[in-house]
Amino acid sequence: MRQLEAKGDYTYAVSRVKAMESRMVDQATMQQMADADSYDSAWKSLIETCYGQWATEINTSSYDKVLEAELTYIYDEFKKFVPDQSLVYLFQIPYDFHNLKVILKSSFMQKAGGRTRWDLLISLGSYPAEDMILAIESDDLRLLPYQLHRVIPSCIMVWEQSGDVVEIEKILDSHMFYVMRLIADGIPFMGVKEYVRYRIDGENIRTLLRLKRINADISQTLDLLHPGGTYSIQLLTQLYSEPRESWSRALAFGYMGSILNDIEELDESHILPEVERRSDKLISDYLNKYQYDPFAPEQIVRYLWLKETEVRNLRIILVGKASGVEKDMIKGLLRNAA
Repeated sequence: MRQLEAKGDYTYAVSRVKAMESRMVDQATMQQMADADSYDSAWKSLIETCYGQWATEINTSSYDKVLEAELTYIYDEFKKFVPDQSLVYLFQIPYDFHNLKVILKSSFMQKAGGRTRWDLLISLGSYPAEDMILAIESDDLRLLPYQLHRVIPSCIMVWEQSGDVVEIEKILDSHMFYVMRLIADGIPFMGVKEYVRYRIDGENIRTLLRLKRINADISQTLDLLHPGGTYSIQLLTQLYSEPRESWSRALAFGYMGSILNDIEELDESHILPEVERRSDKLISDYLNKYQYDPFAPEQIVRYLWLKETEVRNLRIILVGKASGVEKDMIKGLLRNAA
């Protein structure tokens, strides 16, 4: 009953989402950009879409700034009409943790006589980066969101004891997925919970593949895998000792298991990018089943996921064109979100 009542609150929000679908870049334009003979041609196609308004308003020809401006606008706009802003925070939290990593590393480098890298901060998080800097520099962590006051001291201790940046990133990544699970657990919609679960599954499977490729010790898997997915950490750890070609059969009972189908037929260098593409496609396919439900709060998640995927695709195209990458290689890296 609670879920039905809550769904009723989203009728207006879903109608607003439908109206904003005009801001999505269509497949024809994306294809045209990928096929462009030069960066300038691809850029011209981009500024003929909704992204063009940001090139004009902020007077820039930087694709990074234009893409960031569009996502910032989408997040801010959604928070005006979505009943539970936690749905939007699910997408902003990774940017919060990106900023936290930048701030901590800059703080450590500054104390060692180096320079800060505030230029790497981005405006897409749910919490202002400036406030995060102030809290960390003043050692007043009480007002930081997402229980960060619990995890930042651990990162500082690791740095003081060993200077191990990789260990610090592991701590923060683990906490990020913990926060996403907490948010999803507090939202009474199965599609939202499954979205987070599938994100964790995809991340864990890719982690296993990375570790297997470098023949890492099995003990490392426990620190790098995240709980809360379809597949338990115990199962994944046991699986790590098995031949890689057997993994797809062992994971076939879960929705994300098919991302490993026939990966042994791929060149080794192509496996991780292809698995990541398949993972994104499966999440898109799952969310697309809510596309025509006029009451489904999952439509909020679907739109934001597709917009994030759109921005990733545009960045792949523009970086590729600027670097002179072949068209076919660029197309091979694109996510098929639709």
